[in-house]
Amino acid sequence: MDASRKMNTVSRGEARIKRALRQPSFKNREISKEKEKLVNSIIKHLENEELDKVRNLIKNNCQEDDMKEELIRKIVNSRSNKAVTQLLKILTDYPDPVDSVDGGNEEEEDNCNNPKMKQGLQVSFLTSAIIHATLNDDPETLEAILTVSPPPGLCDTSEKKQRMNPMIIACVKDFYRCVKVLYKHQWRVELCTEDQKQIQNLITMDHVVANDFHLFYSLYLGSKHVNIDSELGANDKKQKTSFKKRPSTHLDPVDRFLKFRAFASPIYISLNFDETKLAGDPLCDDKLRASDPIRKAFACATYANYLSNTNTSQSDEFKKVGKACIAFTEDLLDQCEDMEEVKMVLNYSNGDEDEQSENTNWNVALWEEHKEFVSHHYYQQFIWEKMTGDNFDWWNYFFFWKILLIPAYLMLFLLYPFVIFIDFFREGDILFVPPAVKQAQHKPKPSVLEDQEDPVSYRENRVFAFFREKIHRPFFRIFVHIAIEGLFILFLTYSVVDPKDKKFTSELHFYDYVTYGMFMTFLFEDVVEICRIKWKFFSSFWNAYSLFTHVLFAVGGLTQAIGFEMEKPFDNRNDWSGNHPANVGATLFAIASTMAVVRSIRWFLLLRRVGPVIICVIRVLKDVAIIFIVFIILYIGFSLALYAMYKPFRGDLFRYKKQTMDSARSTFSALFWRFFDPGEPDAVEIKRNYTDQEIETMKEQMRADPNDTNATEHLEEKIAEGKQSLEFSHFVGVSFWAAYQGIVAIILINVLIALMNTTYTKISEDSDIEWKYSKSFMYAQFLPTRAALPPPFRWIFYLACLVRRVKKKSMEQTGQSRNAEEKQKYFSLLTKLVKTKMQLDIEDSIEDDFDDLRKDFKNVVNNDVVKELEFLKKKNEELNRNLESCQAKNDLILNKLEQVLALVAEKHQETNA
Repeated sequence: MDASRKMNTVSRGEARIKRALRQPSFKNREISKEKEKLVNSIIKHLENEELDKVRNLIKNNCQEDDMKEELIRKIVNSRSNKAVTQLLKILTDYPDPVDSVDGGNEEEEDNCNNPKMKQGLQVSFLTSAIIHATLNDDPETLEAILTVSPPPGLCDTSEKKQRMNPMIIACVKDFYRCVKVLYKHQWRVELCTEDQKQIQNLITMDHVVANDFHLFYSLYLGSKHVNIDSELGANDKKQKTSFKKRPSTHLDPVDRFLKFRAFASPIYISLNFDETKLAGDPLCDDKLRASDPIRKAFACATYANYLSNTNTSQSDEFKKVGKACIAFTEDLLDQCEDMEEVKMVLNYSNGDEDEQSENTNWNVALWEEHKEFVSHHYYQQFIWEKMTGDNFDWWNYFFFWKILLIPAYLMLFLLYPFVIFIDFFREGDILFVPPAVKQAQHKPKPSVLEDQEDPVSYRENRVFAFFREKIHRPFFRIFVHIAIEGLFILFLTYSVVDPKDKKFTSELHFYDYVTYGMFMTFLFEDVVEICRIKWKFFSSFWNAYSLFTHVLFAVGGLTQAIGFEMEKPFDNRNDWSGNHPANVGATLFAIASTMAVVRSIRWFLLLRRVGPVIICVIRVLKDVAIIFIVFIILYIGFSLALYAMYKPFRGDLFRYKKQTMDSARSTFSALFWRFFDPGEPDAVEIKRNYTDQEIETMKEQMRADPNDTNATEHLEEKIAEGKQSLEFSHFVGVSFWAAYQGIVAIILINVLIALMNTTYTKISEDSDIEWKYSKSFMYAQFLPTRAALPPPFRWIFYLACLVRRVKKKSMEQTGQSRNAEEKQKYFSLLTKLVKTKMQLDIEDSIEDDFDDLRKDFKNVVNNDVVKELEFLKKKNEELNRNLESCQAKNDLILNKLEQVLALVAEKHQETNA
C-alpha cells in the first residue's frame, strides 16, 4: 500500500510544475492571446488588491465562460489564497454579464434575474475552483475556497456532475489532506444505490460469506428478476406513444468503478470512522457498527471480488481495490502495541453473541479468504495461541518429550467421556467453559468491611480443573483426529483384504461392523455440519471430498449388502454379472476406500515443506478440469465425424481391414485412448484395387528382375492387399485422424503443462501466504468445542449440549453488560489505531511532498543551469569562430605588411645605389 502511494506521489511530483505552468482549462478550451492578456491583467490587479478594477474588467470584458474558467484555473494555480477568495466573491457577485453591444435580449435578462439560475452559475464557478485545487493537491487553497463555497447539497447533483465530485478525485488520487478538508466541509462519496445497499448488507450481516456462491446467494438470489414485458416488447406501444424521457436503470461502469474506488479508499474509510462519535452504548449504535473500518474494509474487499467476477472488463481494477482494503486492515493491525490489543481486534463480533461466535473478525477474514490479512504475523500468533492455550509453548519442548506427549494425550482422551458424564451431576459445563472464562465467572467480590481480609479466589476441583484445561487445548485435538482416522484406515484395510474370508460364503466380521459403523457416523456428522453451517461447509475442498467419500461408502455398502442378501449365503461374485448389485457395491466401496486413504494427505498441509506441494496439487486439478472439458468437446465432435465417414465400410475387410471405426462404441473408444497414446495411422486407412495399368507396370518391373524367384507370389499378395486410397472422402478421414491427434496430443497436453507451470509459479511466489492461510483454515476446524469429541464420540457432545441447556441458568443481563463493555473497549481501541494510522499517513504525505518539492526545484534549477550552459557554450563557439577569423585576417595583414616592407627596403637600396 505504501509502495503504491509512493509511486503515485512520485509521478505527481514530477508533473506538478508542468501542471502548474500549463494546465489546461476545466473544459479543455483554448483562449486567444488577447483574452489571455486580459486574464493576466486581472490577476495582476488582484495581486495588487485593486478590486474595483478587477470588478470592472470582469463585468465589461469577461463575457464568456472559458475566460472565467481560465481565470479561475490560473488564480488557483498561483496558490494565493487571498486572491482566490477575492476572485470567487467577485465572480459570485457577477454571475452573468449584463453589458453588451445591443443591451442583451429578454431571455438573458430573465436568466440573470432568475435566482436559481444565478445560484447555479455561482455554484459552477465555486465547484470549478474546488476541483482545480483538488487536482493540484493543494489543501490550503482548497480550505480557503470552501470557506466561500456553499454546502454540497446546493451543488448540481446531476449524474454528469457527480462524476467530477472533488471527493472522488481526491480519494482516487490518494490526496490525503484534500480528502480530510473536503470531508470536514461535508463532501461525501455517494455510491450507486445498489452497491450501497449490498455493502451495507455485508457489513451488518450476522454471518460470514463462505464462498462465491454464498455471496451471490446472499446478495442477489430472489432480488433480481427478468422483466418479461420489457423483454418480449409488450410495452412497445406505450413507449412509442409516450414522449416523456424515462430514467435509465443502467449503471455506468466507469462511474460505478470510480465511486466504489473512492468509497473503498482507506483514507475515506478512516475519516468516516473518525468522524463517527463514540456512543455510550455501542451495542445499540448501528451507525458505529456500520462505520467499523475493519468490517467495512472486509465488506468492500469481498464486494470488490464479486464485482471483479461480474465485470470482466474491469476485473483487475476491482481486484486492486480489494487488495488495497486488505492492506489497510493489515496496517491497522500493525498499530497494535501488544497481544491483548490484537486479541481484542480479532475477537470482536458484529453480532450480539458472546460465546464462541462465528462472526468474529478473525473468522470473517478466514472464511472470506482475505489471505494477506490471515497470513499477517499477528494473526498467526493469535490463532496459534488459540490452538495451544495459555502457558504452553510447544516449540520449547525437546523432540523426545513431544513424542511422549502425543500418546499421553491420546490415552488421556479415552478418559474424557467418563469425566464429562460425572460433570453432568455438577455444573455440566466442562466442555463449554474454558478455564479463563470459568475463573472470570467466579471473581471474588470486594470486601465490605475494611478489617476483613480479601476473600479467597475461586478454585475448582483439581481433577476437573486439570481435565478442563486439557479439553480446551485444541492443539492436541489434531492428534486425536489423526489417530481416529488412522484406526478407520486400519479397519478399512482389514475389511477390504478380509483375512478371515471363506470362499463362496458371505460373512461379516468384527472389523466389517467397525468400518461400517465409523463411516456411517462420519456421514451423519457431515449432514449435521451441512445443516449447522450450511454454505461454509463447502468452502473447504476437503469437506466436499470427505462428503463424497462417505456417500460412496454408504451407497456401495448398502448396494453390496442388498446383492449379498439376494444370493444369501453364497458369494460367487466371479460368476455373477458385472452389473450385479454385489459387484457394483463392491466397486463403489473400493473407490471410496482409495479416496479415504488419499484423504489422509491433508494432514501434511500443516507442514511448511510439504504444505505448498499439496496446495499446488489441488489447484492443478482445476486446470485439469478445464482442459478435460475442452477435450470432451473435441472428442465428441471428431468421434461423430469419423464414425460417419467410416460407417459405410463396416464389414468390408478388404477396403477397411482394421475395422477400428466399425461401430459407434469402437469409434468413441479409439478416439478416447488416443489422448494417452497417439499413433496407429492404419486405423483409418482405406484400401482400393490396383488399376490394370498399375498391374502392368508392376509386372514389367518384375520381368526386369529375373533373379527374384518369388516375384509372382509377391505380386499376387500385393494385388490382393490393395493400395491405400487417397480419394477425397478417404483422404479427409486420414486428415481428421491426424488433426485430432495433433490437437489433443500436442496442443492440449502442452497447454495443460503450461497451465500447471503457471499455477505452480503463482503458488511458489505466494507460498508463504497460501500455506499460512491453509494451515489457519485447518486450525479453525479444531477450535470449536465440538471438535474435542470427534466422530464416533460426537454423540457425547450432543448429550452434553442437552444437559447444559437444561442446567444452564439465566445470565442474559450479565452477558449483555459484559458484551457491551467489550464492544466499548473495541471501538475505543479502533479509534486509537485509526488516529495513529492517519497520523502516519500525514507524516508520510508531508515527507513525500517535501521530497517531491526538492525534486521539482532540482529539476527547475537543473533545467535553467543546462539552458544557461548551452547558451554560454554557443557564445563561446561564436567567439572562437570570430577569433579564428580575426587571426586569419591579422595573418593576412601581416603578410601584406611584410611584402610592403620588403618592397620599400628594395627601393631604398636602389636609391642608395
